[in-house]
Amino acid sequence: MKLQSKTNEIQEKARKHLSPVMTRVTELVVDRAHGAKFWTTDGEEYIDFVSGVAVNAVGHTNEKMVEAIKKQAESLIHLGLNYGYYETAANLAEKLAKITPGNLDTVFFSNSGAEAIDGALKLAKAATGRPAVIAFEGSFHGRTMGATAITASSSKYRRYYEPILGEVYHVPYPYPSQLKNIRKEEVEEYCLNQLQKVFDLRVDPSRVAAIIIEPVMGEGGYYPAPPSFLQKLREITKTNGILLIFDEVQTGFGRTGKMFAAEHADVVPDILVLAKALSGGLPLGAIVASRELHEKWPAGGHGSTFGGNPISCAAALANIEVIEEEELVQRSAKLGAEIVNRLQQSIGHLPGILEVRGLGMIIGIEFDQEAAANYVPRIKAKALEKGLLIMNCGVSGQTIRLMLPLNIQEAVLDKGLSILEEATREVILGS
Repeated sequence: MKLQSKTNEIQEKARKHLSPVMTRVTELVVDRAHGAKFWTTDGEEYIDFVSGVAVNAVGHTNEKMVEAIKKQAESLIHLGLNYGYYETAANLAEKLAKITPGNLDTVFFSNSGAEAIDGALKLAKAATGRPAVIAFEGSFHGRTMGATAITASSSKYRRYYEPILGEVYHVPYPYPSQLKNIRKEEVEEYCLNQLQKVFDLRVDPSRVAAIIIEPVMGEGGYYPAPPSFLQKLREITKTNGILLIFDEVQTGFGRTGKMFAAEHADVVPDILVLAKALSGGLPLGAIVASRELHEKWPAGGHGSTFGGNPISCAAALANIEVIEEEELVQRSAKLGAEIVNRLQQSIGHLPGILEVRGLGMIIGIEFDQEAAANYVPRIKAKALEKGLLIMNCGVSGQTIRLMLPLNIQEAVLDKGLSILEEATREVILGS
C-alpha cells in the first residue's frame, strides 16, 4: 500500500503542476533504471525499447558514465564557455573532430538537438549570405521555432505558430510507401525532379543557404534515404554553392551500424548536427563543421549559456569511450541485422505489416495505413501490459520503432523481442 500511495502522490503532483502540452505516453512513475530496464515506484519491472528516444545508447546509469559525472560534479558544474575554457569541453570537441567524417573539425555546443538545428540554420545563413532553406516532407527536426519551421512530419507541430521562419521549402523524401502512385524504382528520380522543380518555380538556387536532411528519417517513419540519393544531393549542393546539413540527432554514435549514418553513403555534409546519444542522457547538442565554415560565422552571432556544460561534456566523453571500447558500432551492425531477420521471420508475414527493416539498430516495423490505426496503439498497450515499453512514429503513426541500447544484454533482448512478437500476434490474430 505504501508503494501505491507514493505512486499516486507523484502522479497527482505531476497532473496538477506539469504542463499538459507534453504528450503523455504512459502514466508510469519511474523510480530507477539500469541497462535496458527500469522499475516503477510500485515495484514493477519493464524492459525499455525506447531508451529515452534513442538517447541511452549505452543503457541507463552506465557505470563509466556515472563515475565521470560524479567526478566532474565535484570540481566544476558550470562556468560558461564564453568566460573561459575547461578540459571536458576541449577534449570532447577534439574527440568529435577525430570521429566525425571528413574535415568536420570545429564544434559549437548547445543544449539540445533542436537548438543545434537552429544554430546550424543560422550558421548556414551567416556563412552564405542567403535566406532560403530546403527540407523534406516527413522530416522532424525539433520544436524550437527554427526547427519547427523546417519540420514537416505533422501539421500539429506548426498549427499554432505561423508565421514562423520564412523562405522554407519542402520537397518529397525518397520514402516509397509515403509517395502514392510512384513506383519504387522511380522514387529517387521523382524526388530529385521535385527538388529541381522547386529551383525552377519557387526559389532560385542562388538564394538557398542550405538543404537539410535526415540520412535516416526518424519521426517520419524510420526509413533510410538511399545512399545514391544522398550522393546526388551532395553533387547538387556543391554545384549550386548550397550547404548540405545532415541532421544526425537520432542516427549518430553507432545507431545505424556506422558511427554516423553519413558513412553509409560516403558523403561528408558541410554541417553535421548531433545530440541524443552524444551524451547518453545529459542535455547536449553539437554543430560540427569545418574550421573554414565556422570562421564565416561572425563572433557574437550566436551563443549559449549552458551549451557545452562541463558535466554534459564529461558524460559524452565517457559515453563515446564505452561505445569504442565495447565495439558497439560493430555490434549494432551485426545485432541489428539479426533482430531484423528474426522479426521478419516471426511477424513480418502477418496481415497489415508492410515491412520489417533496419539499418544497424535503427529498426522499424511498418504497417499499412489502415492497419496502423487499428493495430499499432493496441500493440503498444499490450506490450506495456506484458512489461515492454515501445514507441511508434510516422506521419500516420505507421511504424513501430525499436531504439535499444547498443549494449543490451542478449537475454533481455530476447525477452523483449518475445514480448513484442506475442503482443503483435495477439492483436493481429486475436490469439
